[in-house]
Amino acid sequence: MALKIDKNNLKSLFHQIVNPEREIDKNISNIIGYSNQELKKYPKITEINENFVNFINSSTLIGHNNDFIFNFLSKELNVQISNEKIDIFEIAKKKYPNENNSIDNLKKKLNIINNSTFSSSLNEVLELPEILDILRLKD
Repeated sequence: MALKIDKNNLKSLFHQIVNPEREIDKNISNIIGYSNQELKKYPKITEINENFVNFINSSTLIGHNNDFIFNFLSKELNVQISNEKIDIFEIAKKKYPNENNSIDNLKKKLNIINNSTFSSSLNEVLELPEILDILRLKD
């Protein structure tokens, strides 16, 4: 899942459920809301990599814990992502050293309230720009 925001603040969302090509743990299944059987009907990650790479194009990418995210994506997509990247986790670590800087804790600390019924992963993608804006204002 990825959110793209252009210079006019127009937002575009890339969202694709994928077949992980392996069994997932029951706890993970409960979190994401899909069973192993349901996931089998979706495309494999290698089948969507071109669409994803075209979507992100040359955009600046915002993430939380970018080392993990982009190492995973590079491995799974078999593509090196060379876009400029902003890591909210690294920014938060500098502002709040020795604190838990998970997305949930940052939302609490920054008073970001979300009453959305979207999935937690979609909410996080939609909240990252707001978290980044607030962290930048605190400079």
